[in-house]
Amino acid sequence: MSGNDCPVCGEGFDSAGGARSHAWEAHGACHYCGERVAGEEKAALYRHWLVAHPEDLSRRDANRAENEVDSITFGDRLSNGGVGAAVRGLPRRAFLVGGGVLAIGGVAAGGIALSNVLGGVEDIETSEPGPVGTASIPDSPGDYRYAVMGSADATATVTYFGSWKCPVCARFGEGFLPTLVTDYVAPGDLRIEFRNLAYFGGDPFLGPDAPSAGQAGLAVWNTDPSSYWRFHEVVFRNQPPEAQRWATPDKLEAFAKAASVSDPGAVRRAVQTDEYDDALRATSQRAQQLGVSGTPTLRIGDSLVNPGNQQQTRTRIEAAIENA
Repeated sequence: MSGNDCPVCGEGFDSAGGARSHAWEAHGACHYCGERVAGEEKAALYRHWLVAHPEDLSRRDANRAENEVDSITFGDRLSNGGVGAAVRGLPRRAFLVGGGVLAIGGVAAGGIALSNVLGGVEDIETSEPGPVGTASIPDSPGDYRYAVMGSADATATVTYFGSWKCPVCARFGEGFLPTLVTDYVAPGDLRIEFRNLAYFGGDPFLGPDAPSAGQAGLAVWNTDPSSYWRFHEVVFRNQPPEAQRWATPDKLEAFAKAASVSDPGAVRRAVQTDEYDDALRATSQRAQQLGVSGTPTLRIGDSLVNPGNQQQTRTRIEAAIENA
């Protein structure tokens, strides 16, 4: 069967465009594979193209689909096309899960417990704080524009570029990060600075609500820094699915209440006024200057490290401490 034949009924056409139109209009199907697509709107077909056939699309079809569909998540691609399609198929403008290796590692290792997306405080899991939630902060937190854990006198500093909406960051926050806090931050050897990547290339990173989540984090740091790392832990422990626009004023304020932030209303005000937009965009600019290409990424000394490689991360941290 040629590319000009309908994959459902076999009828031939003079062009691939004719086969495309016929497959959709007569069968509600994709002309690339013949699969019937749920939904009557063409956006459903375009979404199917981007998820299932990212490498097969003609340039015209790719442009048409990307102009009509806001975003395709890593999970969409994984469930429909497997890991290969998930990693290879992301359009440059979507940039949904930074670093294919990290994304694969995060998904393969297991799921993340999710809370009710629109629920209140009662729907948020607030078990005992772990090493991240109880991490110390410098004596003068107002000296730091971005959230920091550890002593001001720590030997070395690591900058953690992450995203509140990144599922791989959630796994890191619940897995390896607590170990780093216990082994290096608590003894006073290491300070960790969190920089939230809310924008990339001037556009929101991981969804249009990503900047709102960034506003919330900086609001907590600037109004009640002693509660910041508990807030960080609560959000990542209860992180809703990446594809959902969950970072609303209500949800973010509920997270702040669950973390016992002294003024949870500050979160709502920051989101509604874009109070910390300059700080968020400065992080985006800094990340691009350094060559950060995904989240989570750690800057240790002059190197960018994927914390999915735990041994390399430890080696670089210990070298930074020893050579400081």
